[in-house]
Amino acid sequence: MNPHISLAALKTFAEVAEQQSLSKAAASLCISPSAVSHQMKLLEQQLGLKLFQRRAHGIQLTAAGEQLAQHASRAMQQVRLGVRKACQLSDRSRLVVAAIPSFCQQWLTPRLMRFNQLHSDIELHLIAQDRLADFNQQAIDLHIHFGDGQAIGLHSELFLTEQAVPVCHPAMLEPYSGPFDLLCSANSRLLHYQGGDEDQPGGISWSEWLVRHNLQPHPQQQHSWFSHLSLAINAARHSQGIALGWRSLIEQELASGELVPLAAEGTPLKYAHYLVAPEHSWENPALQQFIEWLKTERDQEAAASVGQ
Repeated sequence: MNPHISLAALKTFAEVAEQQSLSKAAASLCISPSAVSHQMKLLEQQLGLKLFQRRAHGIQLTAAGEQLAQHASRAMQQVRLGVRKACQLSDRSRLVVAAIPSFCQQWLTPRLMRFNQLHSDIELHLIAQDRLADFNQQAIDLHIHFGDGQAIGLHSELFLTEQAVPVCHPAMLEPYSGPFDLLCSANSRLLHYQGGDEDQPGGISWSEWLVRHNLQPHPQQQHSWFSHLSLAINAARHSQGIALGWRSLIEQELASGELVPLAAEGTPLKYAHYLVAPEHSWENPALQQFIEWLKTERDQEAAASVGQ
């Protein structure tokens, strides 16, 4: 066996084995398929082994390929972990946080100035992402995830429960005697969101909400659809219709009067916002400071809501 093995080829092979496809591995690594093929030929030549067979749809690893893939994958994970830990030791800590898009836009981003002022030594990178992060494949320290809190091999902590509340611009209520008259009017428009991972299956649709409240929509009622909840909320702020907002994401709009609720109480959602991260990430001082700040923001808002 050649003692000089290309580490770049090993990294590429680990991705090929993970994706079971040369083209998908190329896309993931941001290199050309021909470059992947070249590196795989080089690695097989250096090892003197056949690592996989090409198939009509992807590749199939040989026994030798399966064995190498297990060790190469673990090695790449260790390298990524080492890089993260090295970055944590730099003068300016780098923290990567993922959250569902609507939480990023409605809750987190408006508050970030306060975090930056308190922790100027932490370089925060924010990623909008629906699906729970793959911490082995992505350099992410924390995911503020909307779900049931079940995350195998990860530490998960409840952050915010959630309720659905119908809201609209206050001017829309003026021609009507009450909120339910507006909700069931042929002239009103219901703003739906159907983002998939963000609100399914833990969210609630307009049809479900109306049934729960024994309301019958008008047969000629108008509808608009959006890919994410934040888009529906923004449309409601601009008097385009009624959005079924999530309480924690619309507190600022309710407090400012930009939006008004059309129901006295919110409808609890099945899922909630959880802080999810690998066990080792919770030991990161920068992450500990960020989580402490998140909880302070949450608790201050809850106290302000009670005082109103």
